[in-house]
Amino acid sequence: MLVMVLSAFPFTYFGPVLARPPAFSIVHHIHGLLFFAWIGLYAWQTRLIAGGRTARHRELGLAGIAISAMMLPLGIALAIKAIERRIAAGDGHPFDFTLYNIVDITTFSLLMIASIASVTRHVEWHRRFTFGAALCLVGPAISRWFLPNWFIAIPERPPLTDMAPNLIADLFLIALVVHDRRSRGRVHPATLAVILLLVPIHVATPLLSVSAGWRGLAPILLQLGTAPVTATP
Repeated sequence: MLVMVLSAFPFTYFGPVLARPPAFSIVHHIHGLLFFAWIGLYAWQTRLIAGGRTARHRELGLAGIAISAMMLPLGIALAIKAIERRIAAGDGHPFDFTLYNIVDITTFSLLMIASIASVTRHVEWHRRFTFGAALCLVGPAISRWFLPNWFIAIPERPPLTDMAPNLIADLFLIALVVHDRRSRGRVHPATLAVILLLVPIHVATPLLSVSAGWRGLAPILLQLGTAPVTATP
């Protein structure tokens, strides 16, 4: 997961930062720092558990909780900035992509709340809920692969290419299912819960994001300065 996330940003973040430092606001940098810190900490935490350093893992878990709490308002703030930027650029449907932001940050938050709530008495649930939360970050990172300036040109085939980033991230769930089957003889209920939450949402979101219902609701819900736009037949 860590490799996939880092591979997604050389042209959309790291490169522009080195070439044109003013390209991003301070909010963007804080957002990037926290999100990279979360996935990096998650990778480190799994290594600590694999090495039997449970006490250290628990101590760093407090940092993970703090980072997770800060990611929610920052994610919303950047989503709003992106809407304002698209409105200023004359985008006819500036709220379409916003549904992805809302879905990703909401599912991440729900899974992290469930993970924190189960950490003391239900460790196996805690591990799987955190795994699911990580996928909510991996999918948006993978979406950068589908931008024109990435390593390869990928033709757009909506809604399949819109579903692809999150569904590629969801392939990690196969590894979790295999782990469950090998270690327990059956799939853990928490694994099933994560699958039933993420996969249907990741299939439905691209369809809903361009629907007349979302395009009409989003400006009212987010209360930003543009009139609701009806869907093009």
